[in-house]
Amino acid sequence: MAVASSSRRKRVVPSSDIEDGLTQRSAREDVVDDDDDDEIARRVVKKEKKSVKGKGRATETHRSEDIDEEDDEDDKIDVANFPDQPLDKSHAIPMKGLASDWEIMIRTIQRTNNMVSDVAVALADAVEGDEGQKDLLDLERSLKELVDIENEMHTNHEVIQNLVQEVTSGTEIDNIIEQYQGNVRKSKKSYAIKTTRQKYAKNETYKNFKQSIYEIEHPGVAMPPVTEFMSKEPGDVSDDDDDLEMGAVTQDYKCPLILRPLENPVTSEICGHSFSQDAIRGLFDGFRGAKKCPASGCTREFRLSDCKPNKELAKKLKLHTRRLKRKDQEQEVEEIIE
Repeated sequence: MAVASSSRRKRVVPSSDIEDGLTQRSAREDVVDDDDDDEIARRVVKKEKKSVKGKGRATETHRSEDIDEEDDEDDKIDVANFPDQPLDKSHAIPMKGLASDWEIMIRTIQRTNNMVSDVAVALADAVEGDEGQKDLLDLERSLKELVDIENEMHTNHEVIQNLVQEVTSGTEIDNIIEQYQGNVRKSKKSYAIKTTRQKYAKNETYKNFKQSIYEIEHPGVAMPPVTEFMSKEPGDVSDDDDDLEMGAVTQDYKCPLILRPLENPVTSEICGHSFSQDAIRGLFDGFRGAKKCPASGCTREFRLSDCKPNKELAKKLKLHTRRLKRKDQEQEVEEIIE
């Protein structure tokens, strides 16, 4: 019996088919390679475009910055060569503000002057004889220095006020710094060459200082003119010149209306006489016009509104009253000893 046998047959692929397959595969690989190259090329081009665009933006930015820098250079002011701008009416208000600042400083130093005077009066009242003379002389020198400083402040204030008047009238001032400094220097130089009498003999602060000290040291005696306490210098006019303060000066602490010591003293700005506040108000009760001064020998007229509180006189009055009490106590002690 014949036995069926099976056998695997190998397929023989023609060499031509193999070659065709290899060729197609190679072609596909070539197509893929071409696609990859195209993609890479596209990416490179895109990157280059971005780079070029970025460079363009950077260039524009730098160009803009350069322009801004040029504009900044144009906007900068050459301070060293920038001329002073003229002042006109529009600057009057800030200039007045400067003048007001000087007024504040003047009031401040005037308060300091009064404090020095108060210290001197208290010292003279507390120390008798020659014990406190050196200290009083030191205080007097300090007061003179303060008077000099106050005068300089007044000078600055007056110069600014004059410049304010110029611009207010329509005048334009081109060289404000030169004018201001020049006028101040001129005034200071004029003050510096004055004599001691010319600087202080008519200064109210200094006169009150000397008056207060003299009253303590010479109670009940009229003080001579302030010029008597100052040596005559070259440039001083004759002592009998009308421009100088002449005649004895004494402070009357009695009210000419009630003939009693002053109470809450007020002083007339018209004639300088002082009265007790309630007494002078009673004189003008219901009357708004001007009346003749009630002080003996005075022919001036004034209104009630012309009478102002006199704090300086009030302080002197207080010291005067205290000295009288102390004097009475000393007399009582002497009588008891006797």
